[in-house]
Amino acid sequence: MLRSGLQLSSIPFLRLLAPLCIGICVRHAGTHLDPFYLGLLVSALLSLLFIYRKLSFFGQPYWGAGLIVTTFCLGFLRSQLLVNSFPVLPSQQYFIILDEYPLEKEKTYQVVGQIAGTENRILAYLSKNNDIKTARPGDLFFFNGLPELIQNEGNPFEFDFCGYLNDKKIGYRIFLKEDQYHLLRGFQKLNISRYALIIRQKLIEDLYRSGIKTESVHLIASISFGDREEVDRETIQSFTNTGVIHVLAVSGMNVGLIFIILNFIFRFLKSGRIGQFLYGLVIMTGIWGYALVTGMSASILRAAMMFTFVLIGNVLRRDSTIYNSLAVSAFLLIAWDPSMIRDAGFQLSYAAVLAIILIQPFIYKQLCFKTRLFDKIWLLLSVTFAAQFGTLPFTLHYFHQFPVYFWLANLVVIPLVTLILYLSFVVVFCFYISTFLTSIFAFVLDWSVRIVLLTVNIVDNLPYAVWKGLTPSIFQTLLIFMMAYLCFRYARLKKTLQLYGILGAAILIFLSIGISTYKQYVRSEIVFFNIPGTRAIALTNGRKVVVLYDRCEQAEEKLMYFIKPYLEGRRTKEFEIHRLSDSLQLKMPSLYATGNFIFFKGTRLFVQPNSEENSRLADPPLNCDLVWMRNRKELKSAHIKFPQSKIILYKASDPIEQEIRQNSSFQSFNVKKSVILTFQPSDYEISEKMICGYFDELD
Repeated sequence: MLRSGLQLSSIPFLRLLAPLCIGICVRHAGTHLDPFYLGLLVSALLSLLFIYRKLSFFGQPYWGAGLIVTTFCLGFLRSQLLVNSFPVLPSQQYFIILDEYPLEKEKTYQVVGQIAGTENRILAYLSKNNDIKTARPGDLFFFNGLPELIQNEGNPFEFDFCGYLNDKKIGYRIFLKEDQYHLLRGFQKLNISRYALIIRQKLIEDLYRSGIKTESVHLIASISFGDREEVDRETIQSFTNTGVIHVLAVSGMNVGLIFIILNFIFRFLKSGRIGQFLYGLVIMTGIWGYALVTGMSASILRAAMMFTFVLIGNVLRRDSTIYNSLAVSAFLLIAWDPSMIRDAGFQLSYAAVLAIILIQPFIYKQLCFKTRLFDKIWLLLSVTFAAQFGTLPFTLHYFHQFPVYFWLANLVVIPLVTLILYLSFVVVFCFYISTFLTSIFAFVLDWSVRIVLLTVNIVDNLPYAVWKGLTPSIFQTLLIFMMAYLCFRYARLKKTLQLYGILGAAILIFLSIGISTYKQYVRSEIVFFNIPGTRAIALTNGRKVVVLYDRCEQAEEKLMYFIKPYLEGRRTKEFEIHRLSDSLQLKMPSLYATGNFIFFKGTRLFVQPNSEENSRLADPPLNCDLVWMRNRKELKSAHIKFPQSKIILYKASDPIEQEIRQNSSFQSFNVKKSVILTFQPSDYEISEKMICGYFDELD
């Protein structure tokens, strides 16, 4: 039973959705060989069989159990079959079909396109010229070159950019100068998604021509049409900090607003069986038409699918709950594309909708206002609280922060966003009818956007507006889910067993936090980062980190781009960044650094000087445990000079490999992923307390 009066038997598709998701997760966990989570998922499947033992499918309990196992296998095999494969490509001529409009960067245009003759896509960076600037989705260009496989740098706690792109079937990238690629005029290959982007761009151009300021159009394009490419990073960060980032992605809220206005206009069709059919057809046409003009993004497709199944259930007058309609839409989407289950947007969308349906009525009933205005305000706040409650574990896990004043920002922003969404279509419509009406509505629309930006900036600058540094593990996130659900159940039913469950989950959360905190304070490690153009080392003692680098061909802000995830993941309280050549006054105990020699926790490390500083491998002042090189040509010389040392070879462009020479104690590691050495506090001998390996093989 999900809530009072709602039986599990009224949600038959939930019984299929759960094993499908578990099958996909088992396949994913199995590829990473994680025994703990693999065992946890298998246990969840066995628990489902136990829970459903008294339920039946078509009156046959064994048939039901077999169907659960079959759905589990379907999820596993579907995930196995749809694993994207990106073979190494040869250097030859390639034709690329543009899937998106070119995105202007500082020195290049970024384009995403499909490699002709395959399903795979490529991320290309093209030197600027007028031809590519005017290109549209469906246009073709060709080049002669060698696309490279997209790979992560392998640094600790970094965002899985490779996996993110691979899920979008983007597996390659290439950088091309102006004379290395050619746009083919007169050739165009369109599909529905490319055509949708062209329609969306046409609507956005109409907004520009209506007289609205450029900055406002950028935000309107994001809110109403899902085009967030032109919104600057500072604005996105402010929306994130205030808990209203969801309005910048076309999702369920937008589709719901479209449904409200369409339902208001066509509700007269609801009478009679034929009227119900026409009503459903008109509403679905409007929803999918909106999905088309907003570019058919993944988020809008999810929302349109959800509303479609809810609408079909209502039109057919099936004895089905909205929960079952949600389960059907989620089942079909995940079965079609198993990678959706790992998509944060997918998880947040369904969590928010489910929380609003399940929790919002209970929250709303807790207060009663006689004044209509206050009642509407409380209604909006109850929806906001429910959505935030349902998505809290996800936001903590993915974004590591909590917006304290989310309720205040949403109270002002949501009504204005509703107005912006409706007015954006009114302005586009009036643009072809009346210049006078266009100017009036454009003025109101422009000021609505300004008020939204002003509100977000004010809330973002309030004291303690956001709690940062919240990094729960997957296990802690699951415990937070359990605790949140049990809290809601206890608030409704007041059963002692649920209170015991809340206390148990809270105890486990605090124990987990205590253990992880202890590990942070006793942790000592050296991390060799894999950063193009420079070498960087992090020396960690407890929650203090010293980062040393030899040179930086990029700005220090870009250096921090690679290091910041590690600092946040290790919950660092203090950190320093220094050049190796600087005269160092370091505060960390057990650390001494001078020039290219580093002594840390009993480990002696020598960093090979840059080639421009010394063309030959310099002699270290002492016998070293580790030598960090940047030149493969000196590998043989290093083997002779340091026969007892571990030698780490830096070359970010080399393929991933780990080389261990069998005839001596010499070891070399080719750093495509970051190498990490951890020190066990109970050991004393250097040879025993040093563990070396790639980061993703360690805690």
